[in-house]
Order: sequence, then structure tokens, then C-alpha cells
Amino acid sequence: MKKFNKILIFCLFICINTVFSSGKVKKSNSLDQITGPAFDFSSIPLPIATASFASMSQLNDKVFLHDGVSYVKGDMLGNFMLTGYCACKKCTYGTGITYSGKPVREKHTVAADLNVLPLGTFIILEGTSGTNVNSYDGVYQVEDKGGGVKNKHIDIYLPTHELASLVTYHGRAYANVYLAIPLNHLYIN
Repeated sequence: MKKFNKILIFCLFICINTVFSSGKVKKSNSLDQITGPAFDFSSIPLPIATASFASMSQLNDKVFLHDGVSYVKGDMLGNFMLTGYCACKKCTYGTGITYSGKPVREKHTVAADLNVLPLGTFIILEGTSGTNVNSYDGVYQVEDKGGGVKNKHIDIYLPTHELASLVTYHGRAYANVYLAIPLNHLYIN
């Protein structure tokens, strides 16, 4: 058994070394290196390091599932003000198409200041329960921008104008925002 573990560790080392020495991935959680349209996670041939965890149970309370992908919190990006918007003519032009060209999706699409969070960035909102009528905790993708969305402000897409107005119904709402890292693409020391 010990020989098998040594072989497994050696194989993982070779795979990781090959991927990182090819220049396709840099060991960093910074926004400009792992987000945006230029970075393509599909270029990484294998999940890199889930086997490096001493126990996957260490992560159970920190894993967020979204569209069949498990995410963990990366760098904390700050505490952001939250608002809601819908696809009505009052909130947008009524097209239901985001700035990225994708259709809006509930529990997925958010608008942000693209100077703060680049288009395509996956984020985790946490700490929204108790601040408003509903909880908006979870994983979202920056697919839109808004004229009034500046600095640390996130506009969450919701399917109706009534639901969108509930985000701030009891006053300003805030959430901690983290970079969302796909678990199968995480490099762990």
C-alpha cells in the first residue's frame, strides 16, 4: 500500500509539474489570471489536486455546488452592496440578454462594475441571509454591467420586478464576495 501511495504521489507530481511548466496555468488566485474570456479551464487536462487534501470532509462546509460544478471560496474581494434587477423595460431594455450576449439566468447572472469584477468572473456571495427577505448566498457569474453599478456593487438578476425590488426592501443589503474557484482546478500546497 505504501508503494502504491508513493507511485500515486509521484504521478501527481509529474502531472502538476507538466501542466505548470507548460505556462497554461499560474499558481494564483488573482482575478486577472484565472477569470475573463482569455482563460480557458478546459485547456487543463485533469483535475489537478483534489487528492492532495488530507480529507475531503475538511471541505464539506465550504463547497458550493453550481451547475454541476463544485466551487470553493478563493480570495475575499470585499463587502459589496446588493441590488436586484429584472429583464423588464424599467430595469433594462427588456431584452433578457446580458452585456456578455448570454440570456439572463436566475441564481446565476449578476451585473457588476467590470473594472472591479471582469466579465465572466465566478463569485460566491455569502452572508445575505438575515439582511433581506430572501437569501442570495451562492455562486454567480458576472455576465452583465449596469449604468448605476459602480465600485463594490452587485446587481442580482431575478425573474420579476417584484422579486428584484425585495433585495433592498428592508434597506440596503450587503454580502461578502469571494472569488469562486472550481474545486477540480485548485492547486493545493
